[in-house]
Amino acid sequence: MRKQNEFVFPGDELAVIEEFTPGENTYEVDGQVRSSALGKVFYDMINRRSNVLTLKKPLLSTLKKARYVYGVVMGVREDSVMVSISSVEEKFISPSLSGFLHVSQISNKFIEKITDYVKAGDIIRAKPMTYYIPLSLTIKGKDLGVVYAQCSICGTVLVKQDDEHLRCPNCGNIERRKLGNYMVKKVGNQGN
Repeated sequence: MRKQNEFVFPGDELAVIEEFTPGENTYEVDGQVRSSALGKVFYDMINRRSNVLTLKKPLLSTLKKARYVYGVVMGVREDSVMVSISSVEEKFISPSLSGFLHVSQISNKFIEKITDYVKAGDIIRAKPMTYYIPLSLTIKGKDLGVVYAQCSICGTVLVKQDDEHLRCPNCGNIERRKLGNYMVKKVGNQGN
């Protein structure tokens, strides 16, 4: 059984049906009560119901008005990228939100290898396209894309070389990315 107020993800087991019945944002499968939403566990001890309290409406309304979000690329698959969103515009959020970036939302060009555009560990500036978790994101647009990346060889912060390439000031490695206008030029500086 999870702890009261513990943060849970959809599908997480909360209790067994003998302990608690499903309540708000929960469901039962094979005798297990599971979360159907991202949020915090709330056990109603009087009615013996397990509930998941979802994100507060102010964050959702903030998301709907947001022009962009910032997130860290957590994983790259053949057709999509998983992103941990830590900032809505200039406001940090905690806990972070899950997002995904489909290959079709990276560029208008044909993409042969997704890792030519984004890599795990990159920080991206993206626009939310949906307002449910995980957020569907896009980095199409001049002001969207990778804003911070590290060298795949030595880990040094990469600097912008041209509109599609980054260079490592330490080892000289050149890497391709889908860059936004706000790409870090030199450590601590922003700009084109």
